[in-house]
Amino acid sequence: MPENKLIEAEEPLYLSIKELFTSDLYEIPIYQRNYAWDEKEIIQLLQDIIDCCAEEKKTKIKKEYYLGNLIIYKNNEIFETIDGQQRLTTLTILLNLIKNKYPNIDLSWYKKLNLRFDCRIRSTNTLNYLYNCDNLEDKECNAEIKQGYQIIKRNISNLLKKQGLVIAEFCSYLFERVFILRIFVPYDTDKNQYFEIMNSRGEQLEKSEILKAQMLKILDENEIYTFNLIWESCSNMEKYVQYGFNKNDQRELIFDQNWDNFICKEFSDINKILQNTKKELETDESIKDILSSPVNHYQILYDANKKQTFETGSRYSSIINFSNFLLHVLRIQTKEDIPLDDKRLLDIFKKYLDDDTAKHNFVRQFGYSLLKCKFLYDKYIIKRDYGRDHWSLHRLKYENKNESYVNTFNENENDNKGINREILMLLAMFHVTTPSLVYKHWLNGALKYIYYEEKIEAEKYKKYLENLAKAFLFDRFLAKDEIDYYPIIYQNNGVPKENPITDESKLNYESNVENFVFNYLDYLLWQDYKNEKKYFKIEGKDFVDPRIENFEFTFRSSVEHYYPQHPYPNPDDKMEDEYWLHDFGNLCLISSSKNSRLSNYMPNTKKDYYIGSNPEIEKKLTIDSIKQRIMMEYPVWNINVNGENVIKTHSEKMIEALGLVRR
Repeated sequence: MPENKLIEAEEPLYLSIKELFTSDLYEIPIYQRNYAWDEKEIIQLLQDIIDCCAEEKKTKIKKEYYLGNLIIYKNNEIFETIDGQQRLTTLTILLNLIKNKYPNIDLSWYKKLNLRFDCRIRSTNTLNYLYNCDNLEDKECNAEIKQGYQIIKRNISNLLKKQGLVIAEFCSYLFERVFILRIFVPYDTDKNQYFEIMNSRGEQLEKSEILKAQMLKILDENEIYTFNLIWESCSNMEKYVQYGFNKNDQRELIFDQNWDNFICKEFSDINKILQNTKKELETDESIKDILSSPVNHYQILYDANKKQTFETGSRYSSIINFSNFLLHVLRIQTKEDIPLDDKRLLDIFKKYLDDDTAKHNFVRQFGYSLLKCKFLYDKYIIKRDYGRDHWSLHRLKYENKNESYVNTFNENENDNKGINREILMLLAMFHVTTPSLVYKHWLNGALKYIYYEEKIEAEKYKKYLENLAKAFLFDRFLAKDEIDYYPIIYQNNGVPKENPITDESKLNYESNVENFVFNYLDYLLWQDYKNEKKYFKIEGKDFVDPRIENFEFTFRSSVEHYYPQHPYPNPDDKMEDEYWLHDFGNLCLISSSKNSRLSNYMPNTKKDYYIGSNPEIEKKLTIDSIKQRIMMEYPVWNINVNGENVIKTHSEKMIEALGLVRR
């Protein structure tokens, strides 16, 4: 890393986080969008830093983490931030959370808030409130900054715990070992034009492209075309893999006449088909250039790939990117405990590509595994159908010369009915619990199951996913002795242990109840509503709400106290017994925006908002939480209602619904 020196401001300079926030005043100019990071991006940033900190602790080898560039225009004593404002704002929020929540951490060097927003007074004020440890509940705040603070507050302890770190270790690493490169643009730069260029610039060469080039150099000449076409067909995660192959011959030979079965058994089968149907493409010449040009082969390959086009567009959005997908394939092929973190993509593959005796067979097998996994991923894993803006579980079907997307299971059934919908709900439940791209262990479990299963049957697939959910709940999230994801999936085959010993104290707000617990409970309640309605009988009466059957999992990240911690408008209504205030019975998982808007209102006010007396309004309002909808059916919500503790009653019902056995 370059050594910091006293140099002219116009020179690029590596700054540690401590140096970044010790001096200078940064401003987000008005032409920039406001703070917009959500849970996915915030958790990813935290996770990346925590992972590097944990690796340094484990290996005892110093390892810096680089956040990228901060592009600045110097306007007198103010540093206008042209690029990097989302990271800079998130770091400011994080630093102020540490300042407020962890008073034992030495922040004597953080003497002033050094970030503000041009012409956005509410955003600047919100940062000032955080710096001064003010209560945000009675202030006019920027909702996104406030939400970012709550996301970090809710997740940082669990993220550290999972990596065996304490806050002091994390802070020491964050302040001293995390760097950002500050770059100044020339004084005569048109800032608005530069901003547009920065936000429309071309992509950098991906690590996955470098990895492909490394693999291609290992293969025999007659295998290169096949591997390259497989890779390119799989790398577009938004499109079904069949579209990467020639329509007139390759698709039917690889995926059967209806394009609906992967019929090849090994790489040589695919190679034989593709060699016989090979077209003289420009990509062929590019591959020859790759092998003969050790200096430029990565960029040559990258440029060649950009020229390849696919036959049709797609209406689907993938839940994972290609680099992460490669690691899932590697873990499934090797059955080894591969880290699902694409920052380390090249390092993780290195040991397999350095083994001279086995690397050729490894690459051939990986090509086969990649294509098979992508076909199965497209068919059996949910995507976001942005044409209709909901989750979908569809397969590609070719019949009577027509292409169509139909339900993966029971193609003629309505999307909201039957087993296709049940499997979709399970997959969506897992996905919204882990919104970041890395560490989707549930996805690895699902892919492993469908990869090694001879025939995918709907009921068996659903049973596997339900068992996997129970294993996550009982053997990890609520277990006294937690089991890691890898042994759950690869040693226990996704089946929960018999007679698990659980820890109900993990269901208390103070213990940071895992989002998975709430999401899994809502899945169980959704199933119960369709079948028995056992948990929808309140005070001896059933209640019906059609929105429950049509419930869809969304990215909810805010644990709400139904009876508020800070009642509004009358603070004297505060519940004195904090045990029941923080009990699982009084908690539910909703979107951060709704929690920010309604969190301090009393239960009846919340009930009026969500349910109300106008049926037309009720139809338009979606349900964030089925658990919360049940809570709203109680006429009065408190710990002493005619001698009954309603929160305790509801809590016991929900614990029973989860399947916990009290000992």
